Amino acid sequence: MTQAAHIRYQSKLFFGSSHSWALEKLAQLSAQSTVLDIGPGSGVIGKWLHSQGISNNTAIEIDPAAKEHVRPFYQQVLSSLDELNKQQFDAIILLDVLEHMAEPEKFLQCAVNYLKPGGFILISVPNIAHWSVRFQLLFGFFEYTNRGLLDRTHLQFFNRRRVRRLNQNIPTLKAIEYDSSIEPLELLFPEVITASSLFKLISRVRLTVARALPGLCAFQHLCYLQKNAS
Repeated sequence: MTQAAHIRYQSKLFFGSSHSWALEKLAQLSAQSTVLDIGPGSGVIGKWLHSQGISNNTAIEIDPAAKEHVRPFYQQVLSSLDELNKQQFDAIILLDVLEHMAEPEKFLQCAVNYLKPGGFILISVPNIAHWSVRFQLLFGFFEYTNRGLLDRTHLQFFNRRRVRRLNQNIPTLKAIEYDSSIEPLELLFPEVITASSLFKLISRVRLTVARALPGLCAFQHLCYLQKNAS
């Protein structure tokens, strides 16, 4: 039986994670800003926005249990973009979403219609060319898992080149920044290890390497895209 989205996709507020990267970008928003969080998972973005006094935010979630879980952190929780009518937002969040879409580029084009001029989109997708996947393939293995790079619910795969082509057919959208995340080892090891100075130092080295060699070492590819102001 498949777990609900808010259980399967845990909060990752660790150094070098996609969530910590997204919150860093969202820190530029004011209390009057509007945010659309597509696929909120555990609701980590909504909780943070709520704590910052940014209350005019919306979530798109199709999982019934997840919808109820995240409802306290969003002004409204809808099932599809079609329910938004003509609403537009200052920021749109697409963390670990596009890989679940049959036509991710088409979905992104649709999402841009709900972005205000000058607004931005934050995207994270898993890196199928990560060294761990390459290592498995070297020995003839390609095994799906319940979460992670080979999550069995992924419909699409992304490498560095495909990520950088995401907005090529959207003339109103330009790339501001590409970045990398690292493996969330904090989900595997006890806090006595992850809280140590040595672990933190190693994490900083890992992120430096992932940024230098994103095609091989990035756990996720991160994109900060902005819509033209006019």
